[in-house]
Amino acid sequence: MTSIFPMVPFRQDKNLGRAYNEAMALLPEGAWAIFQDHDAMPTTPHWFAQFAEAIAFLPGAGAFAACTNRIASPWQRVGDEASNDIAVHRRFGEERRKLRTLLDISDTKGFGGVLFAVGKDVWREVGGFADGLGCVDHSLHFGLQRIRRRVYMIEGLYAYHWRHFGEPDPTSSAPKAANCPCRGKEITPTARLILPRV
Repeated sequence: MTSIFPMVPFRQDKNLGRAYNEAMALLPEGAWAIFQDHDAMPTTPHWFAQFAEAIAFLPGAGAFAACTNRIASPWQRVGDEASNDIAVHRRFGEERRKLRTLLDISDTKGFGGVLFAVGKDVWREVGGFADGLGCVDHSLHFGLQRIRRRVYMIEGLYAYHWRHFGEPDPTSSAPKAANCPCRGKEITPTARLILPRV
């Protein structure tokens, strides 16, 4: 059985990429990490099992991401962007959980790392996360593209994301991963895999 470790790494200097790399280095060989943003939360108690199921189904995948309410990626954005009522988001998460599909997002401009999983072997193969706060999730995504590892969004897994709602963007002055190609024309992914019923 694969070891999976949920974590919320951060650093005072806001170098999230370095915090992720430090956390990954602590994991045993063959393990997976589930990273959660400091301003996000899963909306059902099934999130861990959903990641575990996806990892068991596709152990050679590069990474798995969740969908969320506030994110730049249009294909990753679902749910109510205006509401901060957790009861609303929990109900939506339970309804969304009926989806048993993995959306192949490998060829997109990068997923938002609100809630995602990556294996230690893959992390090492891509050379880790870039230093910085903004775009460190994209640095992993484009690294996975380079080594031809597929990335999937678990369409039934929904996380609530605060994302500086009504506040100034704290990432605007934070260091960003260098030379990120995440901007520009985005594709809409359509290829899906169906998770088997258990």
